[in-house]
Order: sequence, then C-alpha cells, then structure tokens
Amino acid sequence: MDGLERLGIPGASIGVVQQDKVVHLRGFGRIGRAGEPVTPQTPFQLASLTKSFTALVVLQLAAEGHLSIDDPVVAHMPYFQTADPRASRQITIRHLLNHRSGITTLDGNRYQRTRYRGADATGRAVRRLASAKLQAPPGARFQYSNANYATLAHLIETLEQEPLEDVLERRVFSPLGMANTYAQVPRKPVAAPAKGHLQWFGLAREDHIIAGRMMMGAGGVVSSAEDMAKYLIALSAQDPRIVPQAFADAWQNDGANAYIFGWHRDTLDRRRIMFHDGANPGFRSVMMYDTAARKGAVFLMNMSGTLEGNLHYGAVQYALGQPPVDISPLKIFANMLWGSAILLITLVMAFGLSIQNLWIRRAAPWQTGTLRRGIAVVLPSLTLAGFAHSLWFQVPRSFGINFAGASLFYPDLGALMLAQIVVAMVWIAARTALLLQRLKNQEINAQ
Repeated sequence: MDGLERLGIPGASIGVVQQDKVVHLRGFGRIGRAGEPVTPQTPFQLASLTKSFTALVVLQLAAEGHLSIDDPVVAHMPYFQTADPRASRQITIRHLLNHRSGITTLDGNRYQRTRYRGADATGRAVRRLASAKLQAPPGARFQYSNANYATLAHLIETLEQEPLEDVLERRVFSPLGMANTYAQVPRKPVAAPAKGHLQWFGLAREDHIIAGRMMMGAGGVVSSAEDMAKYLIALSAQDPRIVPQAFADAWQNDGANAYIFGWHRDTLDRRRIMFHDGANPGFRSVMMYDTAARKGAVFLMNMSGTLEGNLHYGAVQYALGQPPVDISPLKIFANMLWGSAILLITLVMAFGLSIQNLWIRRAAPWQTGTLRRGIAVVLPSLTLAGFAHSLWFQVPRSFGINFAGASLFYPDLGALMLAQIVVAMVWIAARTALLLQRLKNQEINAQ
C-alpha cells in the first residue's frame, strides 16, 4: 500500500465484510524490526475499539438479569464516588456506557502511563475517581472519558468474580473463534503480535508498550483483522451467542447521531454508519460499518505519533465506497511540532542574548524609578514562569490529557516542550542570580 510508505508506517492489516461474509483480508508491511511480515492473523492493539467489547459484556449481563443499565453505579459498587458524592449517586451504568457520566476526558487519561497489572487494578482505577470533579451533571452532556469504561471493567469483574480477560474470552472471543484475540497479555497460543512504533519527527521507532490493567476495559483488547471481521459479522447478523437484544436494537436503530454502547453513530455521505477509532502509544485503529449496505471494514496499524497521518480512516472509507480522505498528517499537529522546534531555537537564542546583556555588557534594569525598576526586574521572570506553567499544564489539558500522557503518545512534541520548559526555568535562575549579583556589587561600591 503506497500510503504506508508515504507515511512511514511499518505495518498494517485490513478486513472487509459484506452481507455477513468476509470479502477482503490482507496484511501489509512488517510486525517489527525483525522484519516478519504482517498477515490477517497478526494481532494489533485495538486501543479504544475495546470499548465495544466491554459494552457488549455489560449488555449481556443486563439481558441475564444481573443488572439494569439504568441502575445507579453505586447499587453494585457502593464505594464508587467522584468529588461530588450527591451527583455520584445519580450516575447510572447507561451514563458510563454512553460517556454521559460527567467525568472528564482528562480524568480518564490520567493513568495512561501505569503498568500495574495486579488483580485489583480495575478497583484502584475506580477508587482514584474520588477526587475527580464532574464537568457536567450526570446525563447532561457527552464527554468521552476512558474512566467510564475503566469503571465498567470493574463492574464486570465485580459481578462475574473473575478477571476481565477471562470474561471476554469466555463470553465473546471463544464463541466467535477469535483465536488471535486477547486482553493485553495472551493467555493462549496466538500469532506473533505486531510491535508498536512511536514517531520521532516523522521517523518510526519500535517502542512496544503494554498498558496496565487499569486501562483494560477502555483500551486493552488485542486482535487481528481476521478476528475483527468475524466480530463485525456477528454484530451484523445479531449472533445470539454474543449479541443481546439491546445491542441489536442500537445497532439497527436509525436514531440521532450519538455515542451508544461503545460505538459512535453518525451519518457519512448521507449513509448511516457505526464506527469507533482507537489510539494506543504505537498503534492506531478504526472500524466502521454501513448499516444499510451491511458492509464493514477494520484497519489496524502499528504506528502512532504527531505526523501519523490519516491512513486508517482513508482505508476504511475507501473500502466502504465513501468519498476519498486526505491521508496526510493533520496540519494542526504538524504546525505544533515544527512550531515547537522553531520556538525552542528562538528561546535558546533569546536566552543567550539576555545573559550577554546582563553579564558581558553589564546592562542593568534598575537605573530608573523604584516601581519601574521592580517591574523591569520581576516581569520577565514572571512571564517565563507563566510560559513554562502553560506548557506543563494548560496546553496538554486543552487536549484532554496531562503532560506525561501527551509525551507518551507524542514523544517528539513532548521532548520539545520539555526542553522549552527547562530553558525557561534555567533562564529565570540565571537571570535572577546575575541580577542579585549586580545589585550586591552596586551596594558594595556605594559603600
């Protein structure tokens, strides 16, 4: 595929189904640095495509009478609580399923870097929400948050009294014969999995990351194009082995565009589609289904980064006969990356000139009145401190993630931003030290 070479993507796999039959399966490129080729059986991290599996199990439990999706979460987990105890009691399982709990995107992304694999991991994820401030009253507004599905994962484990990995295998993977599908770490013989690759300034570097169990229900399933084709067929055919009636109704319902039960429902080129995309560090994925044509596609690739491009959407939309998609890197991320590089160079140059003025040329900013002198001394340092604070907190949070998480997904951009922060802080320290020394020298000379 030309798009892989153009964007520097090591490997990818695609599956296409129509009228409950597989019509196309193919692998491209390589699994990792060893050069082993990708096949339709190669497992890739699905990232947020996982949410459809988690939602499916919850709906199975509802169909079996273990819960109602309109139950308050506290009815099954009394310790579930956010920073607003009263509002927490109003959050229902349906709110979690449809991202209408009020929990923010940021609170859902706080633990992307965790590698903890203990049996109590999903419980820890729930208890850590005790300090989370709701962005809106439960049910009032859609806001995508991994925390919703981390909570659902713990709900499943609480009701089933077994690890989510085993529940998914027993309830979904095994019945459909998804031989190369598992949750995070395989517990059965599978094909060699694809290795994740992170971009550094457009160049893919193998960096295989497996998240901790806190993120399992939101982004932990690993699967192949072949197995995902089986999954799409099962959903389309409303396979009674895995598809409860509530899910079948949502799948076929021609209702308003919304997020429902682990899927986005939307209209594309005047055609009703169900879709979800996913991003884990080193992986990108998307699945899409045209409900009228009963045609679906899934595309998996083992690279992510600032300049990853849009090949995953381009591939599935082409497979479904949708209008062409520009697969080039998004301009906003390209501008952020190269703009950050230019800003870093500018900061270093300005830092050098500033120190030169203060040390070599002996320029002093306090030769005017007391107020103006104070402003001239303090304001530049405050500006630099504000700049560093903004890069560390405000800029990442505007994308719904903290600095550590942003650096995990976009290491090149994170490195540039960290370098800018370091330069700003060193500049403040150097400037303060030189100004204090100059002031001390002037006082000595005055004596």
